[in-house]
Amino acid sequence: MRTRSSSNFNSRRDRCRAAPTPRWLAWGTRSTPVSRMSIVVTGASGYLGRYVTELLTDQGVPPVALGRSDRPGFFTCRRTGMTAPLASFMTDAIGVVHLAGQLVRDPTAGVEAYFDANVALTDQVALAAVEAGVPIVVHASSRLVYPSTLTEAAREDRDARPDTPYGLSKSWAEDVLRVRTMDTRTSAVSLRIGQVTGGDHAGIGVIRSFLQQAEQTRTVRINGRGAALRDIVHVQDVARATMQALEYRGDWLAINVGGVAPVSIAQIAHAVAECAGVPGENVVHKETTAEDLSCYALDSERARAVLGWHATTSLNSIVAEVMAARDG
Repeated sequence: MRTRSSSNFNSRRDRCRAAPTPRWLAWGTRSTPVSRMSIVVTGASGYLGRYVTELLTDQGVPPVALGRSDRPGFFTCRRTGMTAPLASFMTDAIGVVHLAGQLVRDPTAGVEAYFDANVALTDQVALAAVEAGVPIVVHASSRLVYPSTLTEAAREDRDARPDTPYGLSKSWAEDVLRVRTMDTRTSAVSLRIGQVTGGDHAGIGVIRSFLQQAEQTRTVRINGRGAALRDIVHVQDVARATMQALEYRGDWLAINVGGVAPVSIAQIAHAVAECAGVPGENVVHKETTAEDLSCYALDSERARAVLGWHATTSLNSIVAEVMAARDG
C-alpha cells in the first residue's frame, strides 16, 4: 500500500479502524464460513479503489482485486495472478464493489468511447454476481447522470436525465444493474458520487486547476462570476459510503454521495488561494461571453437515511490536505 504523507488521512483511517465492526462482516453466506468470505473489487488499483481495499483489509476481509485480462471475458486477480472467467471469483463472495470504468478524457467523445468500460463491463459483473448468488453489488456511478441545467440539488428519484455521453453511459450502467438484479437474491446500489478529491490526489477537476495556477503564477483566475456549483467530496468519505452500502439489502437503489455542502467555483478558488498563501487580490475574475451557471449539487439525504452516512470533510480541510501532500 502506498504511503501517504497526510496526517489528516491517517487520523481518519485510525478512526475507521476503531469503528464498530460492520454487520456484513458477520453474515457470510449460507455456504461460506466467515473465514473464507471475500469482497470482490473491480478497479481496485484506481484512486477510490485503493482506499476501499485498504478499509476492507483493515476490517479483516482481504479484497479480491480484479483487473481485466487480454482474453475476452476473463479477469485476473492482482494478488494471486490467477486468470479466469469472472464467475470463478464470485464463489465465496459476500459482496461486489464495482468501481472499474472509463472516466471522462475527451469531452467531445461519443457514448461509444465509454460503452464497453461503463456499460458492458457492468453487465458482466452484475450477471456473474447474480448467477453466484452474491448478496450485494455496490456500483460506483456518477453525479453526471444529472444534467447541468438543474437549479437546485439533484434528487435521485427526480432528476436523472444525463446531458453528456459519459453521463449517459453511467445511467445505462445503472439500468443494467437494476434489470440484472430484479427479482433475484442479489441487492444492488448505485452510488452517484460527486467530484472526488483529497488525500494525496487533487482529483481531475477544478481544485487541481486552481492549485496549478496558484503554484505556477501566484494567481487564481476564475472564468466569469464563478457561480457554478459543485459537490466536492473527500475520497475517504466516499470509501466509507461504499463500505456502508455493503450492508444494504433490497431492490436496486440509487444513492447520492456528495460533500459536506455544495460550493461555488468562486468559493473553491478562494479556499485554494488561502491555503496556498495567495493574496486575496490575486484571485481575479476573467470576463466571459458564456457564464457557467451549471449546478452539480447533490441532495445526500437518502445516503443519511438508508446508509447512515454523511460526509465529514470540509472543502477547506480537503484543500489543506491536498496541499500538504503535494508539499511533502
